[in-house]
Amino acid sequence: MKLALLFAFATLSLFAYAQVPFNRNPQLNQTLSPYSNERISPLKNLKINPQFNWHLNPYSNAAINPGSNALINPKLNTKINPHYNELLNPLRSLSLNPLMNGNWLGYYLFDKEGNHLGYYVRGDQLVMLCFDLKGKWTGYMVQTDNNTYNYFDLNDEWTGIFACTDSDSGINMFNKEGEWTGDYAR
Repeated sequence: MKLALLFAFATLSLFAYAQVPFNRNPQLNQTLSPYSNERISPLKNLKINPQFNWHLNPYSNAAINPGSNALINPKLNTKINPHYNELLNPLRSLSLNPLMNGNWLGYYLFDKEGNHLGYYVRGDQLVMLCFDLKGKWTGYMVQTDNNTYNYFDLNDEWTGIFACTDSDSGINMFNKEGEWTGDYAR
């Protein structure tokens, strides 16, 4: 009986952490969705669209391309690599996992319909760790000087995916062609 109660409490605790608060949930607050708010939509606001603003596009701007800039390449800069920097490694520091730490800092990731897909957790000022809904570490993003982020897989390879900040407090995800994937984070 005690074991069942403990299991139920632990499950409810993890469920509570997984809930997206109202002030970050685009399904409950439409102003958070780039599909409802033109100011944060890369389709409507060309200043935040890397297809029209070359400063935001790592394929057009060598300063934010990890192939050209060693400072933002985790294979060449171990300070930003979670495999070498234990303070950034969620396998060594469980407090970085959003389902194990109710005080994590970062973003909730959403798809086009506003469905919760995962979490982006701030490891430090330059690195955000990426997790799926179950709290599994899936990769990480390294911030550039232009407030864009390059997405790396768990083998420290740049996937070509990148994120650009919107004109508010979120980010939009883009593919290798610079097209908005429809995914965004708040």
